[in-house]
Amino acid sequence: MRRFSVLVVMIVIVGCGQAQEPPTSVPTFGAILSTPRPADAQATVAQAPTIRPATAIAPATEISPTASIAGPNDQQYRRWMQEARDLHPYQESVDTMWAVMLCESGGNPAAQGTGELIGLFQYQPATWSDAWNPYRDQPITDARAQIFATAKAWSDGYQGWWQVCLP
Repeated sequence: MRRFSVLVVMIVIVGCGQAQEPPTSVPTFGAILSTPRPADAQATVAQAPTIRPATAIAPATEISPTASIAGPNDQQYRRWMQEARDLHPYQESVDTMWAVMLCESGGNPAAQGTGELIGLFQYQPATWSDAWNPYRDQPITDARAQIFATAKAWSDGYQGWWQVCLP
């Protein structure tokens, strides 16, 4: 009897050797999840900002310090980074800050990540509004304020906040 049961299960699994057409969409679980995802959804997920959990994980992609966001703001951002470094000296180079910015937000000052992370350098609102930040009266999405606040944080030794993206 046991052999018969195993044989029946094998026949059902194999499908009696008949060719079947491949499914037209990715199988899902339930009616809510049954809508197929667009082909570019995978790329959108892969480009999402890197979120820093309590323990460090490797960034999704490595970004060259000389990489460009190819936008109208890249030269302005570099000028602000140099001004911020002059005002709040820190060890790392402007190229390092540039690479961290690209890793965190791709150069988008309005980038929003999971866990309320916002802006070029992905600050949480509570961190942004804390007393360490002399730029906290500016909107969290203000690119210049985020650059200068990050220079201040690095000058104060808080580079570890960006350990996932630091080269």
